Amino acid sequence: MRVAIRTGRHPVVSKWASGVGIRKPGKDDFSKLKAYCFISLLSCMGTEVEKVAAELWSEKANRRGLLSDGHFGSRNGRSAIDAAAIMVDRAHAAWTNGHIAGVLPMYIKAAFLSVAKGRLVNLVKVRQMDGDLVRWAESFLSQRTVEMIIEGNAMK
Repeated sequence: MRVAIRTGRHPVVSKWASGVGIRKPGKDDFSKLKAYCFISLLSCMGTEVEKVAAELWSEKANRRGLLSDGHFGSRNGRSAIDAAAIMVDRAHAAWTNGHIAGVLPMYIKAAFLSVAKGRLVNLVKVRQMDGDLVRWAESFLSQRTVEMIIEGNAMK
């Protein structure tokens, strides 16, 4: 894992994922994709390298003060429960003072695959993040492949 990050390379074998479609119970027409539940099968080693890289990114960002006080993800002593409690408390305080308040929860991790690679890489370079981690992120975001398997038929 250390070598993958030091060399700025994400293992090629872990850039490939296979998604298997499993029929949802109670569906009659299996000619439609929404009749299936898809499960992604990832390379275990690649997943472990990603976890280590994420931890390193988090440590560096915390140490350099790159995260706002309102940022909760990947921060020691700040859980999703803490974030939810603060949101509820702020919304309740707004309502008490006669204001309208709403909450828009977002699952940022799911959006990572659609990130603009060049923009992300430029931002972390400007913030002078570790060069090895920057090169690893560039590799991680490049040439990824997903294969979907439905009823035994593989599609890329």
